[in-house]
Amino acid sequence: MSDERPVRHRRWASMRGRIVAQAVLAAVVATTLFGLPLGYGVAQSFLGDEQSELERIADVDAVSVAFDVAAGRTPTGLGDGQGRDSTVLVAFYGTDGQLVAGDGPRRLDPASADALGDGRVSTANDIDGQLVVAVPVVDGDTTRGVVRAATDYSAARWRIVATWAGMLALAAAAIGITWLLARRQAARLAHPLESLAVAAQQLGEGDFSSRTARSGIVEIDAAGSALDTTAGRLGALVTRERAFSADASHQLRTPLTGLRLSLETALELPPEAHRGAIENALASADRLEATITDLLALARDTGAHGTPLDPTQLIADVQATWGPLLARHDRDLAIHAEDDLPGTAASAAAVRQVVGVLVDNATVHGAGTVTVSVRDAGGVLAVDVADEGTTRLEVDRLFIRSAHRDGGHGIGLALARTLAEAEGGRLRVASPLPPVFTLLLPPQPGVEDS
Repeated sequence: MSDERPVRHRRWASMRGRIVAQAVLAAVVATTLFGLPLGYGVAQSFLGDEQSELERIADVDAVSVAFDVAAGRTPTGLGDGQGRDSTVLVAFYGTDGQLVAGDGPRRLDPASADALGDGRVSTANDIDGQLVVAVPVVDGDTTRGVVRAATDYSAARWRIVATWAGMLALAAAAIGITWLLARRQAARLAHPLESLAVAAQQLGEGDFSSRTARSGIVEIDAAGSALDTTAGRLGALVTRERAFSADASHQLRTPLTGLRLSLETALELPPEAHRGAIENALASADRLEATITDLLALARDTGAHGTPLDPTQLIADVQATWGPLLARHDRDLAIHAEDDLPGTAASAAAVRQVVGVLVDNATVHGAGTVTVSVRDAGGVLAVDVADEGTTRLEVDRLFIRSAHRDGGHGIGLALARTLAEAEGGRLRVASPLPPVFTLLLPPQPGVEDS
């Protein structure tokens, strides 16, 4: 058990790490796919700006050079007064490709020489490490030479590098923010899953009170709610089964005692009288089977069951079951039943169990004659069970289930109230001294309306 927590911690840490790694990888891929073409476009934009500036300078000088050439003068002051950068070199070349004026190589480079042949602006991106623009000098339809403007890449490079550095910083910041958000989201996802795992483990260990915390994530909360529902149902099932075990041990005592009494009686009778004793034993066995059936139905929470109560049959069952047992303890059983008793919707099996608990309680804890009365209580069937005991009942504690009260007793009365309420009736103490319990049973449907 001591090794499970580190292993579980490593497992969840691994899951969080995978979530973070996948989120960061997705951010890197997205940034790369977006940043590479953007960086290339930025570089091309800056180079285009530089070429446009060189072409502007060359165009302006080509106009002034055309006037000087037409007047037979040697061009001077190329590039002056245009606000150009000091790194820009401007030169004029004649039709033979030789340098006439300005700053430039003595011989016109082949790329710039194309401007002499077709009379169009020529651009070259890498002539001895320079960006070069050549603009033809035209006089009418005649090309008189070429104005060449050139500059190195330093300014453009610095702009490109600075922009790329800014883009890389933004990409790093975006990836860092993604990492932080991924860690937070991974923790948000992993924590409720850890809670689910812990709750499932506790459920497997028999702790049905364990519940999962809500995370705000619909799917995970749905799984947690389903697990909580399962835990509640299993807990209720185990509770009912435990209650059945306790109830059965309590309720089966009386039928078993009756069966034992019948068999002991048979041993004392002559052989010709065994048939009657065996029939009594079989009747006790039938009551034992009925008790087991009733308790199983209660444990499985099936609610009201069986046929409606027949007061006459109830009186006969009480006489047959408890008369011999009380006689064995030198005590009497008195039964009183009124005529024209109201009908009830309560089942015979449930009422039989309740009355059995009350008579058993009077037999074990009471004294003198046990009296069972069946009467009309204002249109409701009532069953009173009384004895001549002299101990005042502790009403507040009577119906609390406890397997450790009074030498193991304390189950029967709680079971009796549960059965009575399940049938829609009520069980109460009518008198604490002498002890009198009253069971009120629900009327048959439609009786109250009539």
